[in-house]
Amino acid sequence: MIRQLVARADEFLAGRPYSILDREPSDWAGDAHDYYSVGNYSWPNPETADGLPYIRVDGRRNPDAWSDRYDKRRFRQTAAAVNTLVQAHVLTGEARYADAAVARLERWFLDPATAMRPNFAHAAALPGRHDGAAIGQIEATLLTDLLDHVDLLVRAGRFAEGLPLLQDWFAELANWMRSSELGRQEELMTNNHGVWWDAQVLRYLQFVGDRTALTEILDRFGIRLRHIATGGSLPRELARPDSLLYTIYCLRAFAVCCRVAAAEGRDLWNAPAEPGHGSLRDAFHFWAGHANDDRCWIWPRQPSDLDRTALWLADEAAAVYQTPGLNAFAETLRRQDLPIPEIPSTAAMEHIPIGKE
Repeated sequence: MIRQLVARADEFLAGRPYSILDREPSDWAGDAHDYYSVGNYSWPNPETADGLPYIRVDGRRNPDAWSDRYDKRRFRQTAAAVNTLVQAHVLTGEARYADAAVARLERWFLDPATAMRPNFAHAAALPGRHDGAAIGQIEATLLTDLLDHVDLLVRAGRFAEGLPLLQDWFAELANWMRSSELGRQEELMTNNHGVWWDAQVLRYLQFVGDRTALTEILDRFGIRLRHIATGGSLPRELARPDSLLYTIYCLRAFAVCCRVAAAEGRDLWNAPAEPGHGSLRDAFHFWAGHANDDRCWIWPRQPSDLDRTALWLADEAAAVYQTPGLNAFAETLRRQDLPIPEIPSTAAMEHIPIGKE
């Protein structure tokens, strides 16, 4: 695994850092520094000559959403590069990996000439209908893991000068998510989007040191637990065409919230269930009890909806709850040949034996 990670880091070293300005020309007339994307499930209208207005087909991914007419691919590649390069630096001690990670952070977030503005007002556009939607904020979730890698970089003695500037960027993003109309719409979502709003804002506030606002959100965490039905299912996720993927995705958001809370001395993993609902413990056991055998997952799913992030999440839940069911589930996932995710997680570091292949 180390050899694979370092090889990928070397690939990123050979490439140039991306910026928000690298977008190819398109019909969108917005500012070049604003993030712009169409949703994964957005498609040209087959009933009109110009394809407008776009339509949304849940569960059917449009590959054009990842073209360079939009920012999604380069944004994800930037995060993947930073995460991979930081891990390579931590594992090898080679300065060139840290330098390359810093260069990518500066180009995407900090350099006024090339930096993205800290908002997602134009994400998940539906051309012909709108040029950005509240649900587009879900595209920023990878930033929670990127900040974990920034923390690793800082602890390694790097990025001291850029840190305050990046904290300012994330303070502005958190403020936009908490105060803008689109941000407040996303906050009110009652599926994975709402949980991820909490996860993102909590992590950003933690990063910038705003404990007052962070505590305010933690104090109303019970609202998110209402997403969990009695018995532990997540009904809004089970209703999706790729229900297993979205169940895992929502549980990942819960886990981010729990980690931030733990750093504040609060245990959300074992928060009591809301009246008429299940607990987070119930939700993890529901996942483990139904996903350990394909015959038990009776809801719609896609064939490739598992990667090693599922294993790392199962390991984390097993370590927290210490139950035979979760331990067995994590071991079942470990025996599967799960692919390595595109964007490495800090959770991966716990599974890499330092100094060994």
